[in-house]
Amino acid sequence: MLSRAGKLASLGYLQGARTIPLRQFHISLPLAEYRKWADLSTEDKQSFINGYADMYKEKHPCSHSNTMHRTLIGEMEEYGDAPYVFGIVYNEIRSIAQGQSVHNVKGSGALGDPDFEKLLYK
Repeated sequence: MLSRAGKLASLGYLQGARTIPLRQFHISLPLAEYRKWADLSTEDKQSFINGYADMYKEKHPCSHSNTMHRTLIGEMEEYGDAPYVFGIVYNEIRSIAQGQSVHNVKGSGALGDPDFEKLLYK
């Protein structure tokens, strides 16, 4: 088995007793930055809420949460607002997507489902 110096010499990186330095580059790409709930317009919030409720119902058709979602959405349309409980959900999905969540993991659990990340706004 060759030592590190032997491997480098066999690859042509060592010439006699002199070592030719290897250059290494590191590129850090920024995380996909999604906007926070507070930065969304009411229209964007309502769009997220409708998309989330529809997707949640599709993925969890027997969940009692679907009834709660529909009740809140009905009131949202009646009052022209966006219930903040969905803001908590949005911000947690955002935290999971950016690897910042302390309580949930991407790919695990209801909020960790990667499909919900598609509902976030950049």
